[in-house]
Amino acid sequence: MGFDEHLTEARNLYHKALEELRRAEASKDGTLLRDACAKGWLAAIEATYGLLLKKGIREEELPKTDRGRRYMVFKHAERELRLLYKALRNDLHVEGYYDGSLGFDEVEGSLDDLGLYIQRVEELETGG
Repeated sequence: MGFDEHLTEARNLYHKALEELRRAEASKDGTLLRDACAKGWLAAIEATYGLLLKKGIREEELPKTDRGRRYMVFKHAERELRLLYKALRNDLHVEGYYDGSLGFDEVEGSLDDLGLYIQRVEELETGG
């Protein structure tokens, strides 16, 4: 997979997360809300792979663990992307999915942040 494929997958997962959020809101279903968070976090991972490819990391060197991704993001990304990544991991992955402690408005805000993260990764210059 290359940069374009990872970003396409990130956008697809992002839109599925938004759809899942709408379904969760309509049915007041906390399980669907967690599913929206899970899809959002997967979108963030795909966008992160795109970010790392843009920064010159080869596909076969992309980290497969959360710890590895976090290390690589903090090593290769500028401050805004580092902060967004950290917030997305905490909100979508930890609090939203694992803890189930976020409300509908909080998840919507996190998905807005995810949209910004994907947009900023798309705008990156090669080899930055």
